[in-house]
Amino acid sequence: MGDFREHGVLIYLDKNLYMAFIRLQADKGLGRSYAGLLPFTEGMYHLGYISKEIYETHAKKYSEQLATKEPLTPKQLDERQRLEQKDKYFRQVLEQWVIHDNVEWRKKILKQAEEWKDKLQSARQLLDLREKPVVEGVSK
Repeated sequence: MGDFREHGVLIYLDKNLYMAFIRLQADKGLGRSYAGLLPFTEGMYHLGYISKEIYETHAKKYSEQLATKEPLTPKQLDERQRLEQKDKYFRQVLEQWVIHDNVEWRKKILKQAEEWKDKLQSARQLLDLREKPVVEGVSK
């Protein structure tokens, strides 16, 4: 059962139900999905299709208001983009590590990873590979 994946359901609402949906969303400060899932959860419980425990878990979750985050500053956006680019680069290097047996290339990469080890898991993973020696052109 661990491989169950959530499924989407497309529904069409008449004008009255759609207006109620919009009011619910606005009154409770919910996103579109939660505004649809909250009354669905309520209905399933009141019709007897889900247990009280499942109902309470889902009702609490789908009653959470949209998070109001402060927008990132241009500097924060630049930093996030740099981190994402470096992480992508290091993940690609991790995939190719075994095919690159050049000791100088590896030293260069590990030096770069050392600079990013406090911010990126991918850099730490690369540094963990430094213990693995290069023998006869093949990594062990």
